[in-house]
Amino acid sequence: MTKRNRKRPALKRLRRQAVEVDFNGGSLTSDGGLVLLREVDKKLNLIERIDQAIDDPRDPFHTKHSQAEILISRIFAIAAGYEDANDQQHLRNDAAFQVAAGRTPRINAGADDDEDPTLASPSTHSRFENRIGKKELFELSKILVDIFLDSFDTPPGEITLDLDATDDKVHGEQERRAFNAYYDSYCFQPLYVFCGDQLLVSYLRAANLGDAHHARGITKLLVARIRKRWPQVKITLRGDGGFAIERLMRWCDKNDVHYIFGLPKNKVLVKEIACEMTRARILRSHRGGKQACFKWFRYRTGRTWDRHRWVVGKAEYTGKGPNPRFVVTNRFSSDGIVDTTYHRPMVNGKRQPLQVKTPGTWCSVAFAPEKFYREHYCMRGEMENRIKEQQLCLFADRTSCTRFIANQFRVMLSSFAYVLLDGVRRLGLSGTKHSRLRVDTIRLRLLKIAARVRVTCRRVIFHLCSHCPWEPLFNQVLTRLCRSD
Repeated sequence: MTKRNRKRPALKRLRRQAVEVDFNGGSLTSDGGLVLLREVDKKLNLIERIDQAIDDPRDPFHTKHSQAEILISRIFAIAAGYEDANDQQHLRNDAAFQVAAGRTPRINAGADDDEDPTLASPSTHSRFENRIGKKELFELSKILVDIFLDSFDTPPGEITLDLDATDDKVHGEQERRAFNAYYDSYCFQPLYVFCGDQLLVSYLRAANLGDAHHARGITKLLVARIRKRWPQVKITLRGDGGFAIERLMRWCDKNDVHYIFGLPKNKVLVKEIACEMTRARILRSHRGGKQACFKWFRYRTGRTWDRHRWVVGKAEYTGKGPNPRFVVTNRFSSDGIVDTTYHRPMVNGKRQPLQVKTPGTWCSVAFAPEKFYREHYCMRGEMENRIKEQQLCLFADRTSCTRFIANQFRVMLSSFAYVLLDGVRRLGLSGTKHSRLRVDTIRLRLLKIAARVRVTCRRVIFHLCSHCPWEPLFNQVLTRLCRSD
């Protein structure tokens, strides 16, 4: 029977030569760098931990694709830039993904069907992500913290945990969809916790509950797990004004946890820095540009706070007028003003005048206000870049399932993909000029490399592109990852 080639559009000629394209190049992959992720996974033991945390109710006798294979193909696909489970229809025959999942690619067409290396289909992935429950999600959340703890050879003296919330727009009539006036849309509002570049918490929430919803409970669990491994570590929480709530700050005061939170402005706070704002306005009239003056002062709300707390006031004057900002903290040293706790007791059903409850601890301002604001609070802005990596680079906002728990699992899958890419950055790129690369840049330079896969009886060989511009960097990272611990 005559085999007809599909007629393709004619391309522009190259001088006297015709330029043609086809898809008959053989067993090639555009993701040859997945071998790096495979090595990172072996070092972190990530996929095995996830697999052990999820019960598999399927009958092993009738199971073709193991749970670990499904996890590898899905998480590695997200890391490689494929956002949806539908992409697995094409990736299931990709040799790079088959090797990552522990299957030998079938290069020869006449191979035995019993050794079919084809990976799981999109429907299998859909069934998998929809059978995850709350118990499994709780166990999966522990893995992020454990990998963070395992990344240190010795316990650090102090760590800072950055908390922040962001928006995740919904895709229709989904469970727990809600309107958020700040974001002016129907969305979810996930909570993230980072320590530097390392992700510790990714928690999906409804958008009508507030930035600090469940922040206290998550903080209690997180601090307990960290201190179980590192009893002497000093922990500081850092977040914007949405986390400056009394319940969270009171818990931190009682449990020796420091906090640095933004504080929403009000008339009392603005009045405290009135002189500094006047000085900033005068400085701007002489020097131009933005001018700011800083001040430490003590502040306590009329009803909700049980004690006075230290606040840094930033009196900034810009071309648009005054721009006051405030930060509340409980970081202290061993001398200075006593931090007194007050309360209004009930006697015979009547609220009594304000009284001293406990003298609290001796504390003082240990930093110059401007230095504290810029070096300790403003550094939380770096966390915004990590959240961008989650949503823009790793598709954490692809929460299009009907069930809320399935969407939470999708957020976790993106988080695990981030752990792998951050592992490449932390283990393979640390100490180099590439150590601050964003995860999508790491993907472009180290994962998206064309390769021809050749299989022999003893070896699986990846012949990478001979003209790869990042070959020296790839070799350096590969050497580091393959080095014995």
